[in-house]
Amino acid sequence: MIVISIVMPVYNKEKYIYSILKDLQKQTFQNFECIVVDDGSTDHSGIICDTVQKEDSRFQVIHIENGGVSHARNTGLKMIRGNYVTFIDADDRIGPDYLKVLYKDITESKADMVISGVEKWWENHQSTELIKIPYQGKYQMNELLPDFAMVQKSIGIYGYCCGKLLQREVIEGVKFTEGLKLAEDFEFYLQIYPRIETVFFDTECYYKYLQEAKNSSVVFLDEEIDYLAQLNINLKYREFLRKMNSYRNENMAVVDKILTNYVFFVVFHARRQEIKQKVEHMHQIIYQEDISCKGNGIFQKVILWCIKKKKGKLAEVVLRCYDAARCLRRN
Repeated sequence: MIVISIVMPVYNKEKYIYSILKDLQKQTFQNFECIVVDDGSTDHSGIICDTVQKEDSRFQVIHIENGGVSHARNTGLKMIRGNYVTFIDADDRIGPDYLKVLYKDITESKADMVISGVEKWWENHQSTELIKIPYQGKYQMNELLPDFAMVQKSIGIYGYCCGKLLQREVIEGVKFTEGLKLAEDFEFYLQIYPRIETVFFDTECYYKYLQEAKNSSVVFLDEEIDYLAQLNINLKYREFLRKMNSYRNENMAVVDKILTNYVFFVVFHARRQEIKQKVEHMHQIIYQEDISCKGNGIFQKVILWCIKKKKGKLAEVVLRCYDAARCLRRN
């Protein structure tokens, strides 16, 4: 019987994929399956994966048309057979005891979920950064909720897809939202956390999370971000905290600020000819969703006031003046 199922999406990662597959073959815990989903790679990634599959039956490679990382992960989730599930990205690295430690943690603690330490590393800079988890051992979910937003804001650990092992039953029926290109992992876990009663934290770092890799979903230019989608994710974040009776104090302050910033960003980063439309849309949302929109700084407060009063034309004038002033400073 398979114990751990690993879901690994791959898209044009020929530079990295062989190393992570070999890391898995070297695991001291060997009772696992790795479902590799080749998401329409146009390089040699698929060929490399097929080669490893031929030599090791624990690897199952599925080739699909390119549909994005969320679609690839959903495809992999349909195939899992293990009692526990974890996600690994194709450009990351893991130590030989990674699965062994996760399995030991979840079985001995009988927790619903394990969250382990993660080490960020930058290939070009040859530098690393340890994500310092402020907990060690087993916690009830309700013990974590009062500081949930502050911990997420400071280290992002609740949103990482990697560095976690989950009981299979807690993710039954949960899917990644396809089409999201940023924070899709956090949105996924926001669906899961209400089902979690206990979490075991292990501060040891056996997972190396590559930053700024080619084709990485970590790096986005401002104009590439769908700020409306991010606003909607954070509305789900607020709903999660409300559902858990924890939308108050620091949680409320942190999430309200995030929502306010995304309302502002939707307008600020809009094409200037679309500002009036964006202002009207945000005006509707802030009143429907009861977003406080208490801005920081004069400029943000002016734009938010325009949104509240549905002054789209004025917002456009302000932002075009901002663009002109910025252009003059550059010259």
